Amino acid sequence: FRISKRIEMAEMAEIFFNKVGVILFYIAVIIYLYGDLAIYTVAVPKSIANVSCITDLHDENNVTLCWKGVSHDTAYRIFVLIYVLCIGPFVFFNAQKTTLLQICSSLLRHTSFFIMVVIAVDRIAKHTQGVPKAQDVKPVVFEKIPDFIGVSVYCFMCQHSLPSFITPMKNQNRSTVVLFSALAACLGIYALVCYTATFSFSDLEDVYTLNFAHFGVVPIRYFLELYPVFCLTASYPIIGITLRNNLKTLFSKGEYPWIVDRIVFPLLTIIPPTIIGLCTENVEFLVSYTGAFSGAAIQYIIPACFVLIGRIRIKEVFGREASSVNKNHSIFSSNVWPVALLVWAACCMAFVLYYKISSAIQS
Repeated sequence: FRISKRIEMAEMAEIFFNKVGVILFYIAVIIYLYGDLAIYTVAVPKSIANVSCITDLHDENNVTLCWKGVSHDTAYRIFVLIYVLCIGPFVFFNAQKTTLLQICSSLLRHTSFFIMVVIAVDRIAKHTQGVPKAQDVKPVVFEKIPDFIGVSVYCFMCQHSLPSFITPMKNQNRSTVVLFSALAACLGIYALVCYTATFSFSDLEDVYTLNFAHFGVVPIRYFLELYPVFCLTASYPIIGITLRNNLKTLFSKGEYPWIVDRIVFPLLTIIPPTIIGLCTENVEFLVSYTGAFSGAAIQYIIPACFVLIGRIRIKEVFGREASSVNKNHSIFSSNVWPVALLVWAACCMAFVLYYKISSAIQS
């Protein structure tokens, strides 16, 4: 019971699921990756437009302008097309040796998080204009709970990385402690950012870095506003190539003609997120849907099914003493936990779907 070989979720699906289950697995992953690329395609041009456009500029019809004669919406769509034309061609190739890119991206993330928390705390301490009073902050905004569920799932989406996280460990007996510590640290950072944001800004933008558009120190302001540009752009080719490969695997595991392999599938990867990006710039909307449905399937349903089926397979080999044979077994070794996870996922998805349909009917 030692993970000595790096194995991805797709390989686990091939082991545990039947043909229909494998197809459903790939569909869930593909929808999630499409949502990922759509979010990137919206968030990056939106950040660039926010930095590039002249603020407080309107025409005679009170339409917000970016530059003279060009509305903010038009400028945003121009940036979407420029962004896709610049970064999209990387999806036609393969990504190799991304370690340096991941290290730089991680440094940018940690630096940005630290700066945003410091600025927010400073605003709260100095009672800067725009800081809400404590009594005005609502403990719960019930109509936002469905979006909260989707965003939470999306933020903590890391199951696909856990196998490669555990494989290099020499002492895998401590894997539970290591994973718990890592996830607890993530939760602490997210909580810190959320709480400081809540008490620092009365109206929050769906891309949090845009709240610092009027920060006094210009270099820091531009760094935070362009943070999504750097980090998400670095991830776009990797996500795009992963999506392209999953599309190829879903339709066939054989060889494709060169034009289909090198042209058609990359275009199928790039075009749908681009169309979504041209139609909306609402990041919160995209994140909530991506997280609440395909994200919930990947984070809750698929891992729970892996666990339940895996335990059945282990009992077939080792009998009822399987848990005593496995020295690294989880503290959640009862089947109650994965079943509870499936029930929770179904409740979340049903609740979000009901709310979204009700909201659409009322509007």
